[in-house]
Amino acid sequence: MIMKNEIWKDIEGYEGKYLVSNFGRIKSMPNKSWNSERILKPLKQTYCFIDLCKDAKVKKFTIHRIVAKAFILNNQYKPDVNHINGDKHDNRVENLEWVTKSENQKHAAKLGLINCKGSRNSQSKLTEDIVIAIFNSNKRTSELSKEYNITQSTICDIRKGRSWTHITNAE
Repeated sequence: MIMKNEIWKDIEGYEGKYLVSNFGRIKSMPNKSWNSERILKPLKQTYCFIDLCKDAKVKKFTIHRIVAKAFILNNQYKPDVNHINGDKHDNRVENLEWVTKSENQKHAAKLGLINCKGSRNSQSKLTEDIVIAIFNSNKRTSELSKEYNITQSTICDIRKGRSWTHITNAE
């Protein structure tokens, strides 16, 4: 099927063997086994994957990274590719952007794709049970700071409802 305004580029490292389009499609070029171009069907899991073969070795790639590498300038050398609309199967170039890991997580949280509140946040030193204990404790801030190995300002933020608000505002 020919799609209007579809642009094809060589896939880096697989020049002359495979092409990627700005619509997120991958095609193989004619070879010894077949005489015509073939659009490859991706494996759809959380992301869309494709197997590419070179020198009798097969490697698995995510399609969104192939599209981004071919079509989107990454002059800030950001490591991740974000799906702007949150649909990890929509690999059109206009739905992709280079981002940092932090930008990717913030975007996913904003769209509701992940919940990184509380102990689910990879930077968290505390659990919900500890936060509740701090919130309800009569101990001095300095004592709690030493007990849980966190700053006194973190204790104050918890007690005043400025952090861990999903816990402290629910109590």
